[in-house]
Amino acid sequence: MKISVIAPVKNEFPWLGYSVMAAAPFVHEFIYTVASGSNDGTLNLLPHLKKILGDKFKYRISDEYDFDPLDMKAYDKAFNDAINEASGDACWFLHPDMIVTQGAELSEGPLAWYTRITSFARDFDTQIAKGRADKWKNIHAKKFGLHYFGGYGSQNEDFYHSVITGNAYKHFGTEFSRYPFEIADSGISINHYCELKSYKRRLEKMRLCLKTQHPGFDPSVIDEMAANHPRVTLESTDKRFGAFEFKKSDIPVPAVIAQYKKEFESLKGELIHG
Repeated sequence: MKISVIAPVKNEFPWLGYSVMAAAPFVHEFIYTVASGSNDGTLNLLPHLKKILGDKFKYRISDEYDFDPLDMKAYDKAFNDAINEASGDACWFLHPDMIVTQGAELSEGPLAWYTRITSFARDFDTQIAKGRADKWKNIHAKKFGLHYFGGYGSQNEDFYHSVITGNAYKHFGTEFSRYPFEIADSGISINHYCELKSYKRRLEKMRLCLKTQHPGFDPSVIDEMAANHPRVTLESTDKRFGAFEFKKSDIPVPAVIAQYKKEFESLKGELIHG
């Protein structure tokens, strides 16, 4: 089966290149919908990746995708434009800070597949042992009305097949048996460097997630919750936000990082549209 990697992108320079190059041997194409307001070097990196991968790497830069993640209409449009452009048999939401460590061929038959995830925080040697799911249903066959729906960080943010699910936007996380279609193990493994971002970026993203989940909360309450969330403090806890544990990891750093680090870092240079 041919896989089309899709993702909305805004300010993902630190990881995007590594994510693309690690997945390239296993996928048919990459399709990114990119916010024109990206100002961290992402817009410098894109044409370089295009030069390496040619027609396999596609991106569209637009003001339409320069979304606040709380703008669900723009957020969903960024996903669905990519889905509509995809020519593969399946669409894979590979987040730009995810690096494939083991690829695989998808089996025929299922409508969706999950990948196995190992999440990291603080540095390459610190694994999130509790608090993050170790599986993610992020690959779906492009048929039966495939589309993306849901605000950033919301409980119903997910892929849906309108022919099957209609207007019912119910997301069941890793309880795969509850979905009205077959979900299989893709055989793909990924390192997710979700919390290696700066404290400022972690805090910003957590505020956005909490605003989506608790739209009626006072901003001061959101700020307090975000500042004390384990994904921001990176401190182990079993209180308030559930069990989080951070431990030393012996998982090797993906070779793709050392291979391309110097090359990609040299592209940051003078920021385009900065």
